[in-house]
Amino acid sequence: MFVRSYLIVLVGLTALALAQLPAALQAQDTRLKFEIYQDAAKEFRWRLKAGNGETLATSGQGYKAKADCTKGVERIKSEADKLTFEVYEDQSKESRWRAKSSNGQVVASSSQGYKAKADCEHAIDLIKKGAAKAEVEDKT
Repeated sequence: MFVRSYLIVLVGLTALALAQLPAALQAQDTRLKFEIYQDAAKEFRWRLKAGNGETLATSGQGYKAKADCTKGVERIKSEADKLTFEVYEDQSKESRWRAKSSNGQVVASSSQGYKAKADCEHAIDLIKKGAAKAEVEDKT
């Protein structure tokens, strides 16, 4: 009887732990990181990566001065929840997004097209919720 009760408890705890696993993986995926780097033309750029390493956003432009690139990152971090995100369909019929500041300037864009519009919208949500807390890694 004791062994049977023990096994039931053990199986129950294992099932509970497995049920918690997807939530833990999702939480890890929300950790974002900005990377500042230099491109082949020696201009500074940034990209925003999800916890799984996928690039969610890029600066879309190169900056001659590293300080300007860093300001761009800080602007995204401080204004991510205030930016206007536009979802559009690209030539490949995939969903993409671009973020505009209050003056209409495009300050970030999706790094890839998404087959499902919902996936594109999920990327936007990740950015809105996580950009402010994202770490910044200087790869120059």
